[in-house]
Amino acid sequence: MEAKEEERRNVAKEVMEIAWPSIAEQMLVMAVGMISTIFVGRISAAALAAVGLINMLIFFLQAVFAGLSTGVTVVVARLVGEEDIEGVKTATSQSFIMAVFLTLLFTLLGYAFDIPIIKTLFGKIEPEVFEFAILYYRIALIGFPFMVIALILGGALRGAGDTKTPMYVTAVVNIINLILNALLVFGVPYKGGYLIPPFGVKGAAHAVTVSRIAGGILLPYLIYSGKNQAGIAIRGPFKLDFDMMKRIIKIGVPASLEQLVMQGGFLVVQIIVSTMGTTAIAVYQIGMNANSLAFMPIFGFSIAATALVGRSLGAEEFDMAETYAKVSRNISVAVISVIGVFMFVFSKQLAALYTTDPEVIRVSASILKIFAVVEPFLAIMVVMAGVLRAAGDISYVVITTVVGLWLFRIVLGSFLAKNFGMDIYGIWIGVFTDFIVRSIMYIFRFRAGKWKYIKV
Repeated sequence: MEAKEEERRNVAKEVMEIAWPSIAEQMLVMAVGMISTIFVGRISAAALAAVGLINMLIFFLQAVFAGLSTGVTVVVARLVGEEDIEGVKTATSQSFIMAVFLTLLFTLLGYAFDIPIIKTLFGKIEPEVFEFAILYYRIALIGFPFMVIALILGGALRGAGDTKTPMYVTAVVNIINLILNALLVFGVPYKGGYLIPPFGVKGAAHAVTVSRIAGGILLPYLIYSGKNQAGIAIRGPFKLDFDMMKRIIKIGVPASLEQLVMQGGFLVVQIIVSTMGTTAIAVYQIGMNANSLAFMPIFGFSIAATALVGRSLGAEEFDMAETYAKVSRNISVAVISVIGVFMFVFSKQLAALYTTDPEVIRVSASILKIFAVVEPFLAIMVVMAGVLRAAGDISYVVITTVVGLWLFRIVLGSFLAKNFGMDIYGIWIGVFTDFIVRSIMYIFRFRAGKWKYIKV
């Protein structure tokens, strides 16, 4: 009995060691993102709208490559479990080659069709917003390949259990972004003039681009030189290994499909909410911000579960894989339950951080209280999805995303909102039902146990 308890403590410690850097990384990204938004918002409403639209487009494109990042995470974790160090290096180098080739292709197409892309996606936006958008887009697109390279190589390191190196690189990227925003957006006054002239939106675009380029150079350097926590050091020229590429793509393509289905669903819900009026839009944004706050710690435990479960499955330690999955899930549920208590008690105060409108505060506080109750389901959903990804069972994750997000969040939510006059409450009931349904589907899949024996 004591031996089992000691094993659980050791497993919990290992989970926490991998999870906390990812949690810190997400918190840093969110904090700096908020500050950058404040800088742009001080230029004008048109500038804020333009930058928001282009960032949404770039993050949507990034979702495609997030699947490739998942693929390399899972493959590297398996290879670590198999103690195939050369395989780890090969998987990392092949992911780098694919990232460079695909992102350069996307970037060239993005430049070739820049105006049609913006006009097609965002419709008849105001001329001032369009001018800001095309300006920001053309500069920010330069940094897109570097952002994706850092994303994919970060996935390789996380698969090897190294979440600290990506965290450090993210810290550098965001600090550069923050400093350059402060210097370039409004300039640096000096003796009645400017030491650095104000560049406005162009300055914000240069800031984000330079910071992404820095990350896209720094992370490959740390991997090539071996100066990373995982000790991965790629020496010699890069060679194409199509078998390894196929292995990564086998996981990466379904994972990309999952991200596209998910991001598309989020976009559809946003469009539905946008027809409900200002109060509904504000309440939805406050709820989604709360969802982001809750998601940060869960993301860290999901990353830990993916790396540790993948490693155990690679070593064919199936019982250990199940133990890592359960401990990661249980810790995330405990952590998010504590967050839920604070969210429930201080729901009104949390809503008031975003607005002074009494009606928005009242409705948002009610939504946040319900959110607090269902948050444990969110933890189960996210962490167990990470476990199934590690096992290579991504097709099931795609199915659950379609069922939960599109059938319940979108169809049920919009039906309740429009046909029962529930408005934004109906939308949020759909969101909460999505969490519950997907978490239950993952629990049944996990208990069936077949996920442990999938070949990757």
